[in-house]
Amino acid sequence: MRKLRIAWGITGAGDYLLESLETMKKVARDHEVTVLVSKSAEVVLKMYRLWDDLQANFAQISVEKGPNQPFVAASLQVGRYSVFFISPATANTVAKIAHGIADSLISNCVAQAIKGGMQVHIYPVDQQLGSLETQVPSGKRITLTTRKIDVENVERLRNMEGITVLQQPSDIESIVVSMASRETK
Repeated sequence: MRKLRIAWGITGAGDYLLESLETMKKVARDHEVTVLVSKSAEVVLKMYRLWDDLQANFAQISVEKGPNQPFVAASLQVGRYSVFFISPATANTVAKIAHGIADSLISNCVAQAIKGGMQVHIYPVDQQLGSLETQVPSGKRITLTTRKIDVENVERLRNMEGITVLQQPSDIESIVVSMASRETK
């Protein structure tokens, strides 16, 4: 199995953040993972007390300063990475990507990766209508209701060339194994 170079974007979603981080750590045991953190994700990681865990487990972490800072988009466009994952993805990031807006680090990286022919895999947190109970950093339980527009934007992603919408963060593990075994042959 060949070692892959993986770019992994994290946006400001608290939902499935821990599951995404755990999956990242599993993948990083056998592959090189560069973590791209949106401005909002940095705030949320710190709120959920996961920032130190991220820093302890990943040597290559780039925090967004602007749409092209750090300058990672070109590396994605020219194929220096094998694949680009985003997990978790907020409704805001999904809406930007679905409508072709590339004004943040993560949305710009998606645009450039796709232009370069790279496959992008995204786990959006708002995939179906309904309500769910979740826990905020304080431990309080709250109910969140997904908006129709958010589900519609996820459907737009499903229909975009170069993008695969994931059902859960753990789907990433099987994708990586499959890619690594294909690239070995």
